[in-house]
Amino acid sequence: MVRVLFLIFFIKSLNLFSFEIHMFNHKLIKKNNKFSNYNKIKIDSLPKKDTITKLFDISKDSLKLVEKKILQEKKKKKKKKKNLNPLLFKVKPIDSVTVFDYKIMYLNGNEKSVDTSLTIFKDYFFNFLREDYFELLPFPNMGEGFNKLGYNFHDGKITPDLGARVKHFGYFEVDDVPYYNVPSPFTELFFKSTFDQGHHLDALVTLNTSPRFNFSIAYRGFRSLGSYAYSKSTASQFRFSSQYDSYDKKYRLRLHLTSQKLGNDVNGGLTNDSVYFFENSPNFAIVNPETGEVEVDENGETLYENYGGFMDRTRLRTQIVAENTLSGKRYFTEQVYFLSYDINDISENFFKIGHIFNYETKFYRFSQVRKDEYFSESFIEKGISDRSNFKTIENNLFLEYNKPFIGNLKLNFKQITWNYFFENDDYIEEDRIDQKINENQFSNDLIWRRNILGFDLKARMYYSYKEKYSSNYYMLNVSKKLLKNFNVLTKYQFRSTPPNFNFNLYQSDYIGYNWKNFDLENQSFSTLSIKFEHLKWGYFTGEWNKLNKYVYFLNVTPLSFKNERMDILPTQQQEEIEYFKIKFFQNLEFGKFSFVNTVQYQKVNQVDDPNLSFTPLALNVPEWLTRNTIAYSTDLFNKALYIQTGFSFKFFTDYYADQYNPLIGEFVTQNNVKIGEYPLVDFFLNAKIQQTRVFLKIENLSGKIEHIINEDTKYDYYAAPYTPYRDFSIRFGLVWNFFQ
Repeated sequence: MVRVLFLIFFIKSLNLFSFEIHMFNHKLIKKNNKFSNYNKIKIDSLPKKDTITKLFDISKDSLKLVEKKILQEKKKKKKKKKNLNPLLFKVKPIDSVTVFDYKIMYLNGNEKSVDTSLTIFKDYFFNFLREDYFELLPFPNMGEGFNKLGYNFHDGKITPDLGARVKHFGYFEVDDVPYYNVPSPFTELFFKSTFDQGHHLDALVTLNTSPRFNFSIAYRGFRSLGSYAYSKSTASQFRFSSQYDSYDKKYRLRLHLTSQKLGNDVNGGLTNDSVYFFENSPNFAIVNPETGEVEVDENGETLYENYGGFMDRTRLRTQIVAENTLSGKRYFTEQVYFLSYDINDISENFFKIGHIFNYETKFYRFSQVRKDEYFSESFIEKGISDRSNFKTIENNLFLEYNKPFIGNLKLNFKQITWNYFFENDDYIEEDRIDQKINENQFSNDLIWRRNILGFDLKARMYYSYKEKYSSNYYMLNVSKKLLKNFNVLTKYQFRSTPPNFNFNLYQSDYIGYNWKNFDLENQSFSTLSIKFEHLKWGYFTGEWNKLNKYVYFLNVTPLSFKNERMDILPTQQQEEIEYFKIKFFQNLEFGKFSFVNTVQYQKVNQVDDPNLSFTPLALNVPEWLTRNTIAYSTDLFNKALYIQTGFSFKFFTDYYADQYNPLIGEFVTQNNVKIGEYPLVDFFLNAKIQQTRVFLKIENLSGKIEHIINEDTKYDYYAAPYTPYRDFSIRFGLVWNFFQ
């Protein structure tokens, strides 16, 4: 065998060697041109029939044959690629793509494009919640909580939830998760500095592998130590969403997964002594240690001592040392199949069927190393740990029909199961309280939209079948464009919903925080609103709300223990409450200057309960709430840089603000302490470079200037009773978009 191989190698070497000699001679003859007839003679050094093939009787190359066979099999297996219908999928050349082709879609049907512009509204939205704080008053640390300066009863949930509403401000609900359709990979980075030792980063990446399939991954990581003791905030929130369309666009699948955890160190606010040190720092009255009386000079004026140590807010003593956490996971899918549609106008003529499945688990936990007198007596001395668990399973089968004559009609058949429960504690008798609520509900939800003679009409009716934990909802919305830039919108809605489950049942290691109230009735909200809107002159809204059987937590602590204890009671207001709200917004531009003004007037009328000697004020809001912004905008460096700078002024009148209870993660109504009547002035400097927006803000500038002018001015700004508002601070951040 070795000899045969050697012989083959030798023969091929001779052939190649002879070919090289031939080429050398050919070049030499052409160069010297000695033989004129040489070029006429065609010499082939390789024989017509390969001697090797003849020698071994090889007629075909088996290696090439195998390769051809593999290629033929691949061609057979390879399916013919379907071409996308241009009427269903509008695919643009990448050179003609604009930012408006990057679509963001939501479950409720809203759709918008990626916006890289820089306006004053982007400054309003550059915060932890990424929404306007006009009716919110943030706590001293990011992600700690928000007190309310106004209420919106239009967008309340129809079905009951876990509770712990303060912890849900930064929680991504089903309608908060977007879906995307982008012509190229899109990335958004949101960054903002926090209050000491931490940062806030929210990153998003989304791409379409084809015009029919998209997925996105987003994650928010957040940590802020805070300026006050035991006020650290953390957040870890992962979101994944995806959307798929079939070739004929008859089938669509949307799904998203979320895993969220929001945690806080909680302190319960300042003690009474710390309130004094906070408000009067750095000048304190000198007190005689023996008599406890304030010392005075010969003129009878109080003697003061200058001490700035309490400007370090961590030295101020707080009520408790504890932690509370909200954690949740959700698995959501929506499937839609078009039974029929007009391929020339799919958005106007279709009939489809769909199904929504939503499974979500949550838990809220409050933990303490050792008990504290602030929440009164407890069952145990150490290792306080309260945990409420909540699981929901929702199935929604729906039909949607759309024709120009009938309009859009959508009918939902819903089934939802709730499982709200607590873990067993050995020291609590089994018959003391029920430890779980396991219920289900069936309901119909009918939605209709139609345009008639220029009037945009929308109606909705939600009805539950079972009496227990039933919900009812009715809504009628009418809007009309009267003139070129003038619109009118009116809306009426009625909503009857059960209270959240933590009003019905709660279990805690603290004795006073155990209750069951299964006899609570549904609370109802009737709302009538009207809005006049002009594209240039702004808008004016008027809103009237009527509340019946309103449910809230009431602070029932005796005045002798004011700010030393917090005793609460789940309460249902038996009498009617009326809430009026009037709001005016205007954005005027004069050259490079902008004046943005928002003014809101509110009034609450409440009927006293004849069965009570004192009827608490259940709903408390400031009478006046205003925000005024002056901004200057211009281009620099041949329009390579766009800047916007100015001041924002916010003010609200004093009112009985709700007090935060960190044990249950809720705000508690109180009628003893008022906050407000202080200005909030912020300075901002924002810039835009291509798709990057940079934000710089000096917060509560008014507090700093006020004390520079008059050192004796008190620090009287609070976000809630005994919880200060944010001190003077400088923070920055950016939003950076990548279109790859």
